[in-house]
Amino acid sequence: MALPVIILLFTVCCYSLVMFLFSLGIGRGKASLDHQLDSQQDHSQPVSVIVPFRDEVDHLPGLVNDLAAQSYPQGLWEVIFVNDHSEDGSALKLESLLESLNLEERGFCCLSLPVDRSGKKAALYHGIEHAGHERIIQVDADCRVGPGFIASHMSFLDKNRSDLVAGVVTTWRGKGNFLETFERLDMLSLVGSGAGSFSLGRPMMCSGANLSYSKNLYLETRSFDPEHITASGDDMFLMIGARKLGKTLSFISDRESLVETRPMKDLRAMIVQRIRWGSKTTRYGIADIQWLAILVSLTNIFILLVPAWIFLFTGLWPWLVGGWLLKTLADFLLLFRITGVTGQRADLRLFFPVSLVYYPIFIVTMTGALLGKPGWERSVK
Repeated sequence: MALPVIILLFTVCCYSLVMFLFSLGIGRGKASLDHQLDSQQDHSQPVSVIVPFRDEVDHLPGLVNDLAAQSYPQGLWEVIFVNDHSEDGSALKLESLLESLNLEERGFCCLSLPVDRSGKKAALYHGIEHAGHERIIQVDADCRVGPGFIASHMSFLDKNRSDLVAGVVTTWRGKGNFLETFERLDMLSLVGSGAGSFSLGRPMMCSGANLSYSKNLYLETRSFDPEHITASGDDMFLMIGARKLGKTLSFISDRESLVETRPMKDLRAMIVQRIRWGSKTTRYGIADIQWLAILVSLTNIFILLVPAWIFLFTGLWPWLVGGWLLKTLADFLLLFRITGVTGQRADLRLFFPVSLVYYPIFIVTMTGALLGKPGWERSVK
């Protein structure tokens, strides 16, 4: 057998093994609750919810209403919105909402960044500085949460003491078109990999749209975040710092804790977002995350070139097709497991066309991540 084909098959097998392990880890052990959370459970731990935002006038009302409807006992939680110099009237809209719903009396407030500070990381830090409780839950302003969101996180902590808890993030159903399904499955493949990696004791991915941690941990991990180099990535650098400090990290996959974020408005916006995500990988400074990125990249490149491999090594086409099928099966199993958590398994009806379109889009985003620079989160939405 030709050496290039052996290398291809070996790479695909390694990738598939990792994805199978991630799939098996979703919803197991400390990564999830083994039973439904008791809505009548007595809670005693206070928590501060931090929501940094910039130019979110269209999305803040939804999140405000969701947080106002939380089932967690009043007096045990507060919500701190931090305005990062919005120019679309977001702050005025938010203040009007808080006043009209009498939410300031329930611990809701809106802070503004000083003129000499800007960016999501600065807004997050400002909110944490003013937080009245040790436990922090971080949510993005363009997200929606269910009424049991806070209670789910805190119930999980009662049973699984953790310094950091990551949760599931998916996109809500908008127009229901192919692009939205593609984006959702692509995001869930990352979320599923993250969930599985937590259960294996080697957390590799998390999202700041659904994250819980102690204020102490946040302050301890600041030295691991190269803020002067990359403006985004607060979530990943927090997780990496926690790993390096030997902290306890867990993943919650209870559906009540799920966060839904809005889909990107078009293909370009989605690609730019993925480029921003990928551009930080070289800064992570932790070997297994970077090796996983290399393995995923090589596997996708090899699979994209399978037609060329078949043309060059005609007699080996069964092995090459078999490698592609193995990789496709591994991806499908991962998505099957994580869509079972989110309740979005119906999207798998488009899995095959999505998997084919994925490869050229991945090459574009990978190239952009290698050549480009990470930008502000809000600049691409």
